[in-house]
Amino acid sequence: MNSRSNTKQFGWLAGAGTLLSLLACYGTLGLIAILSLMGVSLAINVQVWAGVIVAFALIAVAGVALGYRLHRKPAPAVMALSGVLLVIWAMYGSEVIQAWFGVLGRGVELAGFAGLIAAAAWDWRLKTIKR
Repeated sequence: MNSRSNTKQFGWLAGAGTLLSLLACYGTLGLIAILSLMGVSLAINVQVWAGVIVAFALIAVAGVALGYRLHRKPAPAVMALSGVLLVIWAMYGSEVIQAWFGVLGRGVELAGFAGLIAAAAWDWRLKTIKR
């Protein structure tokens, strides 16, 4: 199997990683909110939760990087890398962000997820044009 067929085989990776990262972040928040309304208390290890979110975001970046092998445009990969760096910064350095810039970590996190979504969509579009 050559590299182009491997790229086509894993073409879903960028979108799936982005979606799973978003679901791990905001889906967990929604689930906790719903369970709290039902009177169920749930303790979550925040470091593990952040690690899962970042792991899925890195999978999305890997998917976009695989797309580069097909369409040879580096811009989506750069955007995905920027997005994942913002997500990592929001997950692990939000206190630093607030202290230095007075910016809430949620805004940085949303910008990172927006970058991942845009990069995955751009990569998908370039791959469909290439066919």
